[in-house]
Amino acid sequence: MLPEIALQACRNYTIPYPACGTDNEYPRFKRDIYRVRTSEPDGHPLEMSWVGIDPLPPWVTPLTFFWGTCRSCYYSAQLDDADFRQWKKSAKKYLSQYSDGALEKLLGAGLKPETDPFGTMLVQFFLGIFVETLKSSPAPSTLARCYLRIAWLYRDQERLYGSLASTDSVFKLLSEVAPLWEADVPENSNYPVVPGVPADEVSALRYTLSYFDWNFGSLQKAGHEDEMRLMTLIAEIGYRIYELTGDEEDFKKAQNSFSGTMQKSLSVINDKNIVGGAVNRSKEILENAGDRGRELRSLKEKLDKLPPDQRPAAASSPPPPAADEPSETTPESPSENDEFTAENAPQEQVAAPQSSSGSSGDLHKKLAQLGEENKRWMRLAGMSDVTGLPNRVMLSRVLLPGAIKEAVARKQPLGCIFISPSSLSTINGKYGRAFGDTIIKEFSLCLKALLKRNERLCHLEGVNFAIVVPAAAPHQLKKRAESLHKELSSRRYTHQGESLSLEVSIGAACLESARGTPQSLKDSLYQRAITALDTAKFKGTHIEVQSEPAPARS
Repeated sequence: MLPEIALQACRNYTIPYPACGTDNEYPRFKRDIYRVRTSEPDGHPLEMSWVGIDPLPPWVTPLTFFWGTCRSCYYSAQLDDADFRQWKKSAKKYLSQYSDGALEKLLGAGLKPETDPFGTMLVQFFLGIFVETLKSSPAPSTLARCYLRIAWLYRDQERLYGSLASTDSVFKLLSEVAPLWEADVPENSNYPVVPGVPADEVSALRYTLSYFDWNFGSLQKAGHEDEMRLMTLIAEIGYRIYELTGDEEDFKKAQNSFSGTMQKSLSVINDKNIVGGAVNRSKEILENAGDRGRELRSLKEKLDKLPPDQRPAAASSPPPPAADEPSETTPESPSENDEFTAENAPQEQVAAPQSSSGSSGDLHKKLAQLGEENKRWMRLAGMSDVTGLPNRVMLSRVLLPGAIKEAVARKQPLGCIFISPSSLSTINGKYGRAFGDTIIKEFSLCLKALLKRNERLCHLEGVNFAIVVPAAAPHQLKKRAESLHKELSSRRYTHQGESLSLEVSIGAACLESARGTPQSLKDSLYQRAITALDTAKFKGTHIEVQSEPAPARS
């Protein structure tokens, strides 16, 4: 059946294979002949439409003619790779990517294409991975995407291939070949895990995550959109693993991935140097990551309610063996020792008000839970759930480091002002916390109105706010603090006909030089601003400005 499909949908290529020189003729899908109509969050195609030809069997997918595999030496390469199809034009350059004598190992790979579509594609992907490991510098993205597509094949095994897949013979071959194949894979100290032969979807996805984590390092100098796309994909793969395993550790890793994605998105949104499509894309990713994170939490609650015998059966699938030490965190995700992690973020649910009406009570409960979940994700995203402003985490991890980097590059000073309305506890005690929150919101709106160009406002926590002030020398910072204090302390708030005012304390610090590491500069500026605020409160002076400490004498 494949030759008939190839005749209708493909263009044939005759390629002399690099390892043995044998000419092979292979079909490749014609350009724009198919479209993926629907797909899963990790990119797995679900529904295909064909352009200009009769509908093909459902088991024909973009993976059917993905590889060109030599029938003599089993060298496998992607047919979409123009460098491979035309490698003879620059043979020396193409072959230089392989270590001396590496291609001779192909005959020892031990994998031969099967006759059924499922077995053929599965073995071709493993051969493609093996060929990639023979290169002097294997590409982590290639390895990751190969393992991801292997996971898709396992996912489609029953849905698409059914009786077409002679799975017993394929899995028997994989189990026999795995130890031999792993022994033949050349050593590489860069591998996060040694490339292996997973026999199920979960194992393949774990390999995928390991290599995408490795790949992320190579994107640090790439565009923000590339980083966010990869972080989103990593989070979705983590979601799928938890969906299949129900394992607590898999849940934590997936949750960390979504929170890391949200943090990265917010850092782009709040970076004034980034404009245009990247910002719009970041807003979209932020919203989607929040939604998917909530869905992940709902899935956990659903699985937690199931009896043990009804929970997912794939939890026993072990992670791939590490080359040295396995990577346990996803890129940009907080580590377990950080103060900001998905695991230690507040997760308690507020009890819903009781109601004599079952439906009404359920509605109130769901609304209360939704409200708490939204607040929790706002905290994970680095936003205050009261004011919607960037919070302390966002200030410390994104805004201050970015402002310091820019100040150092421009050889300008940088100021940081901490602001605290110190009489709010009295108002909370007299009028209730709900009114206190209203005051905080109004106070934040007043601060927003007072901001100057390029200043950034954050709501740290409770009653504490911060303003990052670029290009502000100490004397300018003091004048700015005095101006803010005058405006804020004269502001009046009304409650039940009574006019109220707030006492305001301000502490400020200035970064005048670039002595030290970016981390030490940030920590010093942050801590000196806090100390200045505490001093202002303790002395009752309302305003304190800390100067930069003099350099130590040698």
